[in-house]
Amino acid sequence: MKDLTLVVIGKKNEIKEDTNIEFIYTTGENFKSIVKIARGKYVVFIREEDKLSKDYLRIILEKIKTEFDCCFINYIIEYDYKRDVSLSINEPELANNKPHYGDYYWSYIFNKNKLQEIIEIENSVEFNKKVDEIFTNTTAIGTLIYYHNPKGKRLVKDIQFSDVKRNEYYKNLIYMGGGCAGIFNGYVSWIKNIGKCFGKQYDITILYDCIDKTVLEYFKKYFKCIKREESINYYTDRLLVTYATYYYPKNIITLDQSYMFIHGNMADYENTRVFHDDLYTHYVAVSKISAKKAKGYFPTDNIEYIVNPFKLDKDLVKPHITLTSAFKYSTVKRPDRVEAIASIFDELDIPYTWNVFTDQRENTNHNGLIYRSRVLNPIPYIKDSDYFVLLSDSEAMPYCIMEAISVNTKVIVTPLEAYEELGIVNGKNGFIIPFNYFEEKNRKKLVSLVKKIYKEKDKSVKFKLKESLWDGYNDIFIK
Repeated sequence: MKDLTLVVIGKKNEIKEDTNIEFIYTTGENFKSIVKIARGKYVVFIREEDKLSKDYLRIILEKIKTEFDCCFINYIIEYDYKRDVSLSINEPELANNKPHYGDYYWSYIFNKNKLQEIIEIENSVEFNKKVDEIFTNTTAIGTLIYYHNPKGKRLVKDIQFSDVKRNEYYKNLIYMGGGCAGIFNGYVSWIKNIGKCFGKQYDITILYDCIDKTVLEYFKKYFKCIKREESINYYTDRLLVTYATYYYPKNIITLDQSYMFIHGNMADYENTRVFHDDLYTHYVAVSKISAKKAKGYFPTDNIEYIVNPFKLDKDLVKPHITLTSAFKYSTVKRPDRVEAIASIFDELDIPYTWNVFTDQRENTNHNGLIYRSRVLNPIPYIKDSDYFVLLSDSEAMPYCIMEAISVNTKVIVTPLEAYEELGIVNGKNGFIIPFNYFEEKNRKKLVSLVKKIYKEKDKSVKFKLKESLWDGYNDIFIK
């Protein structure tokens, strides 16, 4: 009996033959018949296109001096245009590796008798369970001695059956690393427009480390979005990244083309290290000047350029509404009602700017609500607004409402008697919001009214203060 049977799949490999080793050359992969005729105590497989380290046979022969059922061999996968893929976990972890159903066997040494047992039940639904029962004594060679060079589409299959991680495949993958996930980010705008231009037409997946919730919900309209996990290998035909994440994680493996988009300008380059590691098949700048300035910072001067895609999403182009409020900050003036309406604007995705002039500033998370210092003359702001808003519990006769009337700005108010005297009519020259609309049980009514307020904002209105309001004033005050 030989110590080892070395099965070479394909033409004769350059490996030198050894008297302690039986060599079997085959062009097929009928492991059942091959193993049956093998005379070695242990069996190992290689492919003609693969490379072996100079110590490959020595290390294997040394390893088979010990008794084991299955020995995992650490390896590197080498392929064009991509980074090498190697297992970087330690030897004790590697020693737990066992083949799974459908595995290729080039990353293992097997005890021949044990291998025959699993081949007999290879098509069984209980294969993995049987493997655990048969291969009770496992070990590993942690040294990199095997260099796999797969051809064509076989790469996905070869890797996924031998790596220790779970594997997932995506046709087109856009990777968003840390620092590329905020709302105010050109990279995010770029991806949004890729989605608008191509998301409905092509199968595109966003792989992200972290992302703003609002951005994520928007991306989901156009892409499949998944959070990257260290325990998964992600395979893709085409990978897109930005130069801000030049060194994308090693568990992203490109099978065909990889594109590094250069969004930077000269100021960015001057603060960026020069990249020497050539990881991509294409380096693409987003303008001619960007391509010109990028030379010298990347591993190639062959920098292509293409203008970023852009498509106007007409559904998102809504008229902007402007509002103004001015009041002394107090519970009577009910700033909480201002916050309530602002939250509805946000909820309805209505673009708005709401200037609130008051003596106290609030921290707010609303998109368009701005607390400003009080000004002596707010009338220019009121005139430029669609509405002046005052939602008090009580008012005698507020000057701010008369100021709004004087410049023909509609108002949004609560149902106070003072406004009746000024001739404010709900739905005609403004909107009167009932007090109970601000109760939680009536929120739907408030939302419906806010929609109407937005819809009616552009209708022209002319206020006119009655001169009779001032009749007799001098008899009371000025003598």
